[in-house]
Amino acid sequence: MDEKQENHYLDSLKRHSHGHSGQLRQVALNRLWITLGLNLAFLILEVVGGLWTNSLALLSDAGHMLTDVLAIALTIVATKLATRPPTPNRTFGLMRIEIIGAFMNGGSLVIIVGVIFWEAIHRLFAPPEVQGAGMLIIAVAGLAANAVSAWILLPNRRDNLNMEGAFLHMMADAIGSVGAIFAAVVIQLTGWNAIDPIASFFIGFLILWGGIGLLKKSGNVLLNAIPTGIEYSAVKSALESNEHVEEVYDLHIWSITDTMPALSAHIRLKPECADTQHWQSCLRQMQDMLHDRFEIEHSTLQLESGTHEKDDRMV
Repeated sequence: MDEKQENHYLDSLKRHSHGHSGQLRQVALNRLWITLGLNLAFLILEVVGGLWTNSLALLSDAGHMLTDVLAIALTIVATKLATRPPTPNRTFGLMRIEIIGAFMNGGSLVIIVGVIFWEAIHRLFAPPEVQGAGMLIIAVAGLAANAVSAWILLPNRRDNLNMEGAFLHMMADAIGSVGAIFAAVVIQLTGWNAIDPIASFFIGFLILWGGIGLLKKSGNVLLNAIPTGIEYSAVKSALESNEHVEEVYDLHIWSITDTMPALSAHIRLKPECADTQHWQSCLRQMQDMLHDRFEIEHSTLQLESGTHEKDDRMV
């Protein structure tokens, strides 16, 4: 590839990276900064309140809120880095940093659940005295902060896995606040302090569910698994259904990011398709089909004549 072709290729990638997706990222960044400030302020309040009331449910929720603050900060950094333009050494820029951020957010959710479970087991056998009234006030305030944060991020939740990870942190924290409220009410009415670690177990399991799901989704992208919603056999059959195609082999489908599926394949055309000018029409037909039917924009198809010798290393 000469310098002119290289510059044209990089310019096309920049247009793709900084068009509509760039505008969406800026809107998402603004929402993330608001959410970060709100959660950071309440984190301080919840830690102080948890120590004052001696409530594990509050402290576990505060621990999770700490990961929220870190997760949102990580999401902001990843989103900013993802806007950097492509270079000759990184032809897709740093777009996949958002997937790494999502994976780290999922891992942080799982780690904090382990900490919550460890402390809850100890408190279950020796429940300490908990100030139910103070715990209730702080938990209600926490729920309000979590609900507002989740509402702010809700419109951008489906933008990418990075934003979904931040949203899941907010929702998990809201669930944690609900559990703390329930525990506080029980303690106030019955004096049964064991409900505090029991509520923490409930909070932990719900957080774990979201964390594992996020790890699975982001892990699949990092491992180049086939994108969710696309069936390998359906794509292969659709390509082979073209009247000019004799065989499709070495077909690979993966995701550059969770919102950018990609495909590459070798296409053996029928022997009567000997005119290479005709190949351009075949190529356009198949690329349009992949875009319209499977929403695959990045497709690389190598067309070969029917007499081309197949490489046995490819399947």
